Amino acid sequence: MKNRLTKTAYLNYLTCPQEFWLDYNQPLLSPRGPITLEHEHLRQQGYAVEQYVKKLARFQPTDAIAVDFQRTFQTAEIEARSDVVVTDKATGEIDLYEIKGAASVKDEHLDDVAFQQVAVARSGGTIRRAHVITMNGEYVRQGEIDVEQLFLITDVTEKIAERLATTEEQIKNAFAYVDSEPLPSLFDYCIDKKLDCRFIKLHFTDLPDYTVFDISFLKHDKRRELLSNGFVAITDVPDDFKLSAKQQLQVQVAKTREIVIDRDEIAKRFDSWEYPLHFLDYETFAYAIPQFEGIKPFQQMCFQYSLHTIDRPGAELRHSEYLSRGDDGPPRVVAEHLKDAMAGGIGTVFVWYEAFEKGRNQEMADMFPDLADFFNEVNDKTYDLMKIFSDNLYIHPDFKGKTSIKKVLPVMAPWLSYEDLGIAEGLSATIKWFRAATWNTMSDAERVQIFNDLAEYCELDTLAMVEIFRVLAAL
Repeated sequence: MKNRLTKTAYLNYLTCPQEFWLDYNQPLLSPRGPITLEHEHLRQQGYAVEQYVKKLARFQPTDAIAVDFQRTFQTAEIEARSDVVVTDKATGEIDLYEIKGAASVKDEHLDDVAFQQVAVARSGGTIRRAHVITMNGEYVRQGEIDVEQLFLITDVTEKIAERLATTEEQIKNAFAYVDSEPLPSLFDYCIDKKLDCRFIKLHFTDLPDYTVFDISFLKHDKRRELLSNGFVAITDVPDDFKLSAKQQLQVQVAKTREIVIDRDEIAKRFDSWEYPLHFLDYETFAYAIPQFEGIKPFQQMCFQYSLHTIDRPGAELRHSEYLSRGDDGPPRVVAEHLKDAMAGGIGTVFVWYEAFEKGRNQEMADMFPDLADFFNEVNDKTYDLMKIFSDNLYIHPDFKGKTSIKKVLPVMAPWLSYEDLGIAEGLSATIKWFRAATWNTMSDAERVQIFNDLAEYCELDTLAMVEIFRVLAAL
């Protein structure tokens, strides 16, 4: 390999060897796309976390220690940049600190530090201790950020020592792999990326739209068994191939193109629901550094809700909503506004993927004891409309085994669409709200446009549930 093996490239090799090979051998044939909004947001978050780490008492230089941020260690073959390097001036020994905007230490963090330690050793340095800095998930912001409470610093020296030999071996494997000629094979897909791999996309340009990768909850050994026998399209799966009952039903619907509807069971569920019917959706923001009072690192803080309500059979649909601009102490204001919007009674509250909305309700109940009874009642009366589809009461071949509202809506209510919205998915909503609410470099016109787009997007989420409900009711 002509170039040094960088830490980033090494970690890419561990994740997806084929993409790693492409980056070194044919980068022009499969260029990475433009920097996404998500990638830019994560990069900015990482920078913000590092600025707070620099304020920690242990990283203030003294007569005994030198502190370097983003120090590079390299040899002719490898190169690694370390987030924080603390050097004992008397002995020259080094303490490494890797900063991760994460809630806990993960295996990939240990791979990261192990590669750094190899680079330090090969360049003549001596590691004394190695650490990973993560966010303290129990810290609750009260007033100004307390940097000493914001972080957890985990000593991983022993764990790194256990994987150094493996890391050295993997470095050798990476050099050997980049000089090899990998054969394109779907059978060797990456578990993490599956078909969303640049190497796969480059060599397999005519894959069917609906493949065995779409079979819900199919285990990797089962999928590889199908691929090894040449079965790629879901319609090619043999009838006698062992699958779960739900998976077999999905395959059969794909083959026959027949819609499966359990009208009797759907009717039973309708009979259990009570008016008024509420259709609720939250938009939330999670960040490593808590931006508002009472929030923990990575807590999903509600900044917006949309609520469509049908008060009684035959009543007109009404809509209420609230969108924080960041200057009113979310999520308290969101919680209070929602309670007022439901003052006419809580019959049944429909959501899509109840674990998320119920989790937010429980968090707000814990944060605001005076509102706990309200949010507990909301959770008690919540029904996940997605269950109609995840419980296989309504199966359509165009769902392709998925039950997200973005998959169900175009089939059930094609007259509604997210395609023309200024904001069309949740991650963009989160990031753009954060920028509009906190950045002082944004123009007023741009800020207003983002807030308008957010209102339109969140309203469509609940209106989509209403329309899907109406289609089901018509059955």
